[in-house]
Amino acid sequence: MSSFSSHELKRGLKDFLIKKGAFKVRIADPHKGFEEAIKGCHPFDVMKDCRSVVVFAFNIGLDYYVSMDYQHNNIRLGHLYRDWTGLQLISFLRMKGYDAKEVPLGFRDEANKIAYMSFKVAAYEAGIGVFGRPGIVITPEYGPRVNLGLVLTDADLEPDERMKGFDPCTSCTVCVEICPIRAIEQDSPPPSGFKRDQCVEFIDWLKKETKDRVKLCGYCYDQCPAGEFVKKTVKIKRWKTLRSVDANLRKKLLNAYGKQIDIA
Repeated sequence: MSSFSSHELKRGLKDFLIKKGAFKVRIADPHKGFEEAIKGCHPFDVMKDCRSVVVFAFNIGLDYYVSMDYQHNNIRLGHLYRDWTGLQLISFLRMKGYDAKEVPLGFRDEANKIAYMSFKVAAYEAGIGVFGRPGIVITPEYGPRVNLGLVLTDADLEPDERMKGFDPCTSCTVCVEICPIRAIEQDSPPPSGFKRDQCVEFIDWLKKETKDRVKLCGYCYDQCPAGEFVKKTVKIKRWKTLRSVDANLRKKLLNAYGKQIDIA
């Protein structure tokens, strides 16, 4: 076991993740809370000796929907980067002398779309944000337009508290009014008024009806007025190549390099 103090390790992993583009990093205690976790989806169900749940969040705005086809699977780019960052964090913790584990990909219950562990519940417990009416986590910084990452570890890190004093849904009913299938009840406190089964059934219908061209609804995610829409902590863009830049710039670069190495 490492000799690093809890404070030093927490500060180190936060700095590590911020440099990877996360705008917020917080710790949840698996021994407290998690009342919203579905049976079989608690941190201890994934890692028996878990002492800390590290939750980190990226903001990529509406680029959250950007995806790529990879071996006949359509995968969101933000998820690929998030998962890569999680693996980097696991390596970081193991180099410090601790064990760490990612949450398995896919669903523990495929029929009902139940993940092995809820990233949203962990984010709520860690204080990344609060639950909104449509069952999504809403942050003060960017509303629901965030991508959540999660790593479990046996490192005993000082936990953070649930977020207090932030209640974006108290006087807002935007998602209730625009939900195309009326799956959100206005009179119930978040997230109890969200009819998840009804939402999942609708998304499955959309995929089938459009032959998988439409994969999500997006109404509540896109239109939630909480937080900022523009600024992003992770930007998706294509690298420029020498061939893709303006012809004049390409010529200038080649001439400059030729002079540097004395090309005849």
